[in-house]
Amino acid sequence: MAEYKKELDNQRGFTLIEMLVVLFVIGVIIAIALPNLKAAGESAQERACAANRKLIGSQADNYFLELGSYPSSVQQLKRRGYLRTLPECPAKGNYTIQKSASVEKRVKCSIHGD
Repeated sequence: MAEYKKELDNQRGFTLIEMLVVLFVIGVIIAIALPNLKAAGESAQERACAANRKLIGSQADNYFLELGSYPSSVQQLKRRGYLRTLPECPAKGNYTIQKSASVEKRVKCSIHGD
């Protein structure tokens, strides 16, 4: 019996308090990190959408220079060979071409605006 008690005394492990402290610290780190990750994802979506709008706008200008009018849709740019594929908004918005708008605002996204 004395050997059994001596064997238990030699065992090492974590106490319940130590485990709770570790879980609390992990919870605090997650609570801090999640909003930052979400904001970073939204910011990346906006930048990708802005790059798509710029590409569509420059190709719409090329279309205008060649044909004398702006395309009625982004699909028309693809059909005429100005775009290899239709750019997709990361937030699943739709792109439209504003014929009378300024160069910077010519292409709009239904989600991210201009």
